[in-house]
Amino acid sequence: MQKILTVTNVAAIAILALALPVLAADEVAGKWEASVETPRGTNDIVMEFTGSADALEGTITGPQGTSELEDVAYADGTLTFKRTLSRQGNSFTLDYSATVDGDTMNVTISTPRGERTFTARRAA
Repeated sequence: MQKILTVTNVAAIAILALALPVLAADEVAGKWEASVETPRGTNDIVMEFTGSADALEGTITGPQGTSELEDVAYADGTLTFKRTLSRQGNSFTLDYSATVDGDTMNVTISTPRGERTFTARRAA
């Protein structure tokens, strides 16, 4: 009987371990809305994330249109992604790092001019 319980416990732990990446992706999946303060004024944006924890994808839509996000990953409670922008023939990459707490996402953007923060809310 002791071995059956041990095997059962190990099986239950394995099932939970396999389910955790799916649950983690569910934490960030969907649309998120925010107003972001920039040197040029306030921009309303929508970020959308889809996929599973090992294959997350995302887009960001704002005044300049929609951009595909790069290197989207969610691990240990932190969502990270990149966005490459081109302005006047120059390209630069913005690095994003976010934590999700229910329907609130606290985001930090690392830009060539420093860091900016904003809060996004899950869209209804």
